[in-house]
Amino acid sequence: MQTDNYKLYTAIDFLKDEDFLRWQIYHAKEDTLYWHNIIEKEPDVALVIREAEVLYNEYVRFNDFRLSSSEKAASLEAFQDAINQNKNKKARYKILSLSVAAACVVAFAIVSLLFWKKEVSVQDIETFAQTLSETDLNSTDTKLILSENNTITLSNKESSIQYDVNAIKADGNLVLKENTSSYNQIITPFGKRSTIVFSDGTKVWLNAGSKLIYPSEFRNDKREIYVDGEIYIEVSEDKKRPFIVKTKETNVSVLGTKFNVSAYENDETKSVVLVSGAVSISSNTQGETFLLKPNQMYSNIDGAYSVKNIDADKYVSWTKGLYQFESEKLKSIASRLGRYYGVKISCDTFTAELKCSGKLDLKDDLDKLLDELTKVLPIKHNRDVNGNYTLNNKKLMEKS
Repeated sequence: MQTDNYKLYTAIDFLKDEDFLRWQIYHAKEDTLYWHNIIEKEPDVALVIREAEVLYNEYVRFNDFRLSSSEKAASLEAFQDAINQNKNKKARYKILSLSVAAACVVAFAIVSLLFWKKEVSVQDIETFAQTLSETDLNSTDTKLILSENNTITLSNKESSIQYDVNAIKADGNLVLKENTSSYNQIITPFGKRSTIVFSDGTKVWLNAGSKLIYPSEFRNDKREIYVDGEIYIEVSEDKKRPFIVKTKETNVSVLGTKFNVSAYENDETKSVVLVSGAVSISSNTQGETFLLKPNQMYSNIDGAYSVKNIDADKYVSWTKGLYQFESEKLKSIASRLGRYYGVKISCDTFTAELKCSGKLDLKDDLDKLLDELTKVLPIKHNRDVNGNYTLNNKKLMEKS
C-alpha cells in the first residue's frame, strides 16, 4: 500500500489494516520505525493514527477463542526466531502471515461488531440531541440521565454533580461510570438550578429551564457539550483538547476561559458573553465567525448578529443569585423570572415592550420582586389560583 493512501484513512480504517494491526500486536522494531516515520512526516495522518491506537487499546481485545495456546506460542516463537536471525522484512512477514492473518480475521469481526455498536450509540452530539424527545421543563425535579434505563432524580433546588475518574457524585448519590451510556444529560426544570464539574476540572452552572448534553468521557482530541438554555462555564485549560459548546445555532470554541451562553430556543435573543480569555463563535446558519474579547457580547436577534462591549459581570450575576438588566424589555425580564421561579408570567402587548434597567435579588420572594418593578414601571401584577402571574398596564386597567 502506498503511504499516500493513509491520508484517506479514518481511525476505523487503520483498525482494519493488517500492517497496523501487526504493529499493535507485536510491536516489532521495524514496524515501529515504519509507523513512526509516517507519524513524523504526515501530521494529519498522525492524529488519526493516535486515535486508532487509543481505540485499539480501549476496545479491541484478543480473547482465547481467537488462537489456541499452541498457535499463539508457535507464532510468537517463529516471530522471535525471525528477529534473532535478522531476516528481512519480507521474510518476517511471511513467517507471521498465518498468525497475523488469523488475528486480523478475528480483529476485523471484533472491530466491526464493536464499532457498529459504538457508531449507533456514539453518534455526533448534535445528531444525538436531535433524536431526543421533547424535554419536560415543568418537572418538579432535576434529572440526571446516565443511560436509557438509568435516570437519577435530584430534588434539591440547587443540585451539584461531579464527575470523577471512575464515579459520578450527584447530591447524595454515587454511581459508577461503567453504568452510563456514551452521552449523559442534565435537565434542570423551571425553578431549579444545578452545577456540574467534569473530570477535566471544567465547571458549568445551569440556569433554570436548561438542558445540557455531554459525553460521559471527553474525547482525546476535543471536548464537546450541547446546550439548550443558559449556562455559565469556566473551562479548564487543555491546549490539546479545545472545548466546544454547541447550540442549535452556534458553536463556541475555546481552550480555557470563562463565558456565558444563553440559547433558550423560545427566546428571540441568543447570546454569548465573555468574562475572560477568548472565544471563537461560528454561526451554523450564516457561516460567519466572530472573535470575542473579555467584556464583549455576541448576540443573535432573529438572525441579526452583532458584537458589542458590555459589563460581563452583569450577565453572569445569576450564578450568584442576582439578576441585573439594562434597557431590557419587560417581556424578557418576565420570561427570565418565570423560568427562575418556575411559574408562568405573561404580559399584555403594551406592557411587554416596556424597557427597564435595574438589579433584582433572586433570593427574594417573587411577589417582592414584582412589587419592585411596579415602582419603576406603570404596571400591576396579579396571581391566579394556579400561582401564575399576569403583568398589565396600570393606566389601561384603571380606564377599564
